[in-house]
Amino acid sequence: MMPEGENGWIPTIEAVELGEAKAVRVEVAETPVLLVRGPDDSILAVAARCTHQGAPLDRGVLNLRDSDPTVTCPAHGSVFSLVDGRVRRGPATRPVQAFETRLSDGMVEVRPRP
Repeated sequence: MMPEGENGWIPTIEAVELGEAKAVRVEVAETPVLLVRGPDDSILAVAARCTHQGAPLDRGVLNLRDSDPTVTCPAHGSVFSLVDGRVRRGPATRPVQAFETRLSDGMVEVRPRP
């Protein structure tokens, strides 16, 4: 479990470890989280397990070109928003947890979205 910082922010990895348009899986408070750097240099984060049957979303296909970037589950094709975790296409019916992100001294920090 990673130590929680100020206002709930949890450090994950150094930003230099996060390549553009490539998913990286980290553990945040015992939760697997998918981190990805978008083309506009934003960092997006959602839980890394599909809510349908638990497949690893960090192995899914990323679509970062649309205004609502998504990840597609490699098992059954559910599509989730990387911004807010909402289901864009089933069979999943429940969203994945989304996280706010920020950079602090070169470290990617996350905290659960309210």
